[in-house]
Amino acid sequence: MYRLSGTLKGHEQDVKSVVAVDNDIIASGSRDSTLRVWTRGDKWSTTDPIIAYHAEGIKFINAVSYLDTHRVLASAGQEGIVYLTDISTIGTEQEPSAALIGHSMNICSLTYNQDTLVSSSWDGTAIVWDLESSSPRHTLTGHEGSVWDAIALGNDEYLTCSADRSIRRWSGSKQIATYLGHTDVVRKLLILPGGSKFASCSNDGSIIIWDLNHGVQIKKLLGHESFIYDLASLPNGDIVSAGEDRTVRIWSTDDASSAVQAITLPSVSVWCVDTLPNGDIVAGGSDKVLRVFTSNPSRYAEVSEIQQLSDDVKGSTIAEQTMNELKRTDIPGYDALTRPGKQEGSTIMVKNPTGVIEAHQWSSGEWVKIGDVVGSGGGSGSGSGSKVEYLGQQYDFVFDVDIEDGAPPLKLPYNANDNPYEAADKFLSENELPASYKDEVVNFIMKNTEGIELGGNNNTAISSSAPSNDPYSDSYQRKKQQTSSLKVIPQLGYVFFNEYKADQLIRGLTKLNSEQGPELQLTEIELSNASESLKALTSKKALALITDVVPKIMQWTESSRLIGYDILRVSVQKVTTVDILQSTTAAEVISSSISSGLSNISETTLPLFMMLLKLLSNLVGTTLLFQLYFTSNEGGKAEFSEDFVKLLQSLADIVGNTLTTVRTHKHFTATTSALSTFILNMSVLQLKNSTLTSTMAGPMVDFTNSVGPLLAEASSESAYRLVIGYANYQYAKVAFDAPWLGTVKSLYVDKSVESRFVDVLQDIKGMQK
Repeated sequence: MYRLSGTLKGHEQDVKSVVAVDNDIIASGSRDSTLRVWTRGDKWSTTDPIIAYHAEGIKFINAVSYLDTHRVLASAGQEGIVYLTDISTIGTEQEPSAALIGHSMNICSLTYNQDTLVSSSWDGTAIVWDLESSSPRHTLTGHEGSVWDAIALGNDEYLTCSADRSIRRWSGSKQIATYLGHTDVVRKLLILPGGSKFASCSNDGSIIIWDLNHGVQIKKLLGHESFIYDLASLPNGDIVSAGEDRTVRIWSTDDASSAVQAITLPSVSVWCVDTLPNGDIVAGGSDKVLRVFTSNPSRYAEVSEIQQLSDDVKGSTIAEQTMNELKRTDIPGYDALTRPGKQEGSTIMVKNPTGVIEAHQWSSGEWVKIGDVVGSGGGSGSGSGSKVEYLGQQYDFVFDVDIEDGAPPLKLPYNANDNPYEAADKFLSENELPASYKDEVVNFIMKNTEGIELGGNNNTAISSSAPSNDPYSDSYQRKKQQTSSLKVIPQLGYVFFNEYKADQLIRGLTKLNSEQGPELQLTEIELSNASESLKALTSKKALALITDVVPKIMQWTESSRLIGYDILRVSVQKVTTVDILQSTTAAEVISSSISSGLSNISETTLPLFMMLLKLLSNLVGTTLLFQLYFTSNEGGKAEFSEDFVKLLQSLADIVGNTLTTVRTHKHFTATTSALSTFILNMSVLQLKNSTLTSTMAGPMVDFTNSVGPLLAEASSESAYRLVIGYANYQYAKVAFDAPWLGTVKSLYVDKSVESRFVDVLQDIKGMQK
């Protein structure tokens, strides 16, 4: 079993990435903006390491890799630039030997294998680098969210994973396969020995082992209790993982589905992990420390150092809301520690003789204390009636919310009887943050206040079984009315078209503005303000673009108006409900823009139709959609307005009269995919909206059946999103005959087997029994 070998202290903020150069050299990157190199003599040095590179200001480093065939360290982070540092010059105060420029946002990962360096970024792309020319060889574009990791497979093939929950395989820059199975952000990929299998980890707390060539899941490893951030492979093929539950876990490559060892660290997050050639493990986390673990007794740390780690872990405090199924009235005493744990890494709560609740973890055949359980939920406040003062007011909780790497956490005050959606909206508006963060903030609140009763009154925080009046509440997920045998349904994540390159959009806006007559041009001030807004698109700036800039663009010539819809597409996702409710014109601008755009769609204006569909997809789930296309019936339930029914009819007419006749158009596939995405997102809304009954979905059912035959044939991707939408409606008990389903089965199962279609069709069959 693994024990501590060395404790490496020197970083001043979170350690975000680590790579083992060899058995005696480790490199790490941190939020403190430094790349540091650590060396081992007789033992690992605990003195300050060599600072190999220091990025000034807040340009933190959170991706590090070692190019062994070049003897070069690669590092990257917030600046969006990959720096290469010759390892032989480390300690000589030399500047990096090269800078690779191509990403427009924070770089999430760097991997070097198959003699190939690949980077991935929040800008929604991965780049395969030509190191001879220091320029991109391929830019992999297609994910609908941040690309969290990318790796080379050899033979000019690559794998990427993303916040859009998908894993994609590429040949050169062309996507050739998609692997779907995770239900949340996919964070890391790992090719397993032999090259025919790979592993992925996710915010959903699972590790999935995949058959690379057939795209099927081989098995799922469960045990982590929160997000899993990183994966590494031991020389014997075993897998090592690290995550938000403070643990590093080791998984055997045999048929076991539970960890063989779980190592708990005294940090909130274990961000990164790597393995050394000798089989040792190094991990770094939010406590600024790197720790090396070994299974070789000759490399064990001093007994005092090992004991110090144990004491640090035992002295940790754990928020009770992060512990699964905690019930204060049912907590046993120390006698529970005489019974073995169910599996390695499992945790239980016990009450010590003084009444303090402790968390213990089953590790290497014994229960080990990993901290005292407190009611703070990760912020201030006890969850037992005490109040916390913030800006002169009393709150049950004041959370630290880590929105952006490299930036200090923001304060989120919250009372247990608050609506979490309203609290999230207020928080985002006050801090000038995009509305697209809303779901994450709400999930954070609900996780960290779950089941808490405060102040001896009847105000209870929202729990997984509590009702909610919010239009986005996930009623169907809470009911769990379907069996656990379903593989991919329900799909509860929206697919948004919200990535954009600010510089490219600004250049287009400037050029088109110059082509308009003087009376229609944006003034220099308006153009400058619009450009600055697009560079850092906050809620208020997005609202200003919608209400002040877009109306003027909509008066431009027909060929120039496309950019107005592009600006609307990216803006509607950024505006918070608080800001929307303060505006009387935003909904009117969007409504009139959509109506006028749909009034003149032809083959020559197909790109405009594609952009309108992306805009509609991005509207789903926002307050703007409810303002535009919903009304309330006499029973107080939400239902589609007449305007929405007319919108669907306009879309169906365009599909029937125009889209069916332009199948060879270069934008045909992208347009049909956008249309399927709109249907998919509306099905997700049906699941998330507790006020939408199954009978009220009729207009969407009729519309989907109208356009379904074309989408089923158009492309594999449009067909898959269409089928997922249909399956979601089935899950929501919506009556739906789907006559085009046979076409999907014929094209993508009978003639060309794609496992993703097989899985969802099996789920549909299971729900219909």
